[in-house]
Amino acid sequence: MAKQYEIFGQNVFVRELKKEKVVNGFVMPETLETDFTYGEVVYCSLGYYDHGIYITAPVVPGDKVLFPKISGTKVTLNDEKLIRVYMSDIICKEFEV
Repeated sequence: MAKQYEIFGQNVFVRELKKEKVVNGFVMPETLETDFTYGEVVYCSLGYYDHGIYITAPVVPGDKVLFPKISGTKVTLNDEKLIRVYMSDIICKEFEV
């Protein structure tokens, strides 16, 4: 039986995805593959407090995000290999227009 987790602070757990060379008509440069990780948010907190101010999380489970390869820690939750990163390390998220 799979466990459920409540995530606190700025923690985001991401499943690494392989990025296609062409996304929405844009060709992805080689440096993107070597310097950044592309993945899907699996678990994240609803928000966090920063100097007494509550900040709502900018991502939710299911969002596709990009973050530097050097940030993050590999962990295993529910027999799945994930990467834990801070919300502040996420560079951008993908969305449809």
